[in-house]
Amino acid sequence: MSMPQFTCILAANKTAMDLFKQSKETLMNSNNYDFMAFRFTQWKQVEEELPEWDEHITIDETTYFELYSNLCKKMQALVQYL
Repeated sequence: MSMPQFTCILAANKTAMDLFKQSKETLMNSNNYDFMAFRFTQWKQVEEELPEWDEHITIDETTYFELYSNLCKKMQALVQYL
């Protein structure tokens, strides 16, 4: 039985994407959380969400997990102040 083939993308506003283009670490170390990392098997699973973002690019699975984890930590810190 074969494993499903996943596609991973980073969707972001312009500022977050500019930070990512400098380096993944630059985005992760910033206080910017205007991005989302998606992992999916079919484009129809995310195509409704993409229009809200300025840009999206394909990323590898390791980067997906790093960015997703980073975003979760940023959101957790934000929620603590609510």
